[in-house]
Amino acid sequence: MKPLFSNKKFNLNYFQIETYEAGIELKGNEVKSIVANEANIDEAFGIIKNDEVFIINMYVHPYVNANTFQTIDPVRRRKLLLHRTQIKKIQGKIKRDRLILVPTKVYLDKNHIKVEIALAKHKKAPDKREDIKKRDLSREKN
Repeated sequence: MKPLFSNKKFNLNYFQIETYEAGIELKGNEVKSIVANEANIDEAFGIIKNDEVFIINMYVHPYVNANTFQTIDPVRRRKLLLHRTQIKKIQGKIKRDRLILVPTKVYLDKNHIKVEIALAKHKKAPDKREDIKKRDLSREKN
């Protein structure tokens, strides 16, 4: 599946531990905006509150051709749809290993918008520099 958009800063800033697929609860014309690639998850992150997973700072541009008087906050908190057992597993790993929840990409799966979220660990500055060196060396080879 080709992603509609992805988190471009993810590989630079985080080590990926494990990934999950989740549905996302959207309102109004947000679906049309996401399909039109008018959204951004570069600054987004996930939290677990009251045994529910939410994505915060996901920007969805308001749909231009909307015929509604209702305005939806572009950076509102959106609920992710996961099974309860998955949420408990994620919650345990976050507490035990001090991991964070980061969305990596958003894609369309059988007319449903899905979000791939990853349990990740922050990279420190030396790790980032090493990744940049590897990338530059691979460019020079080609």
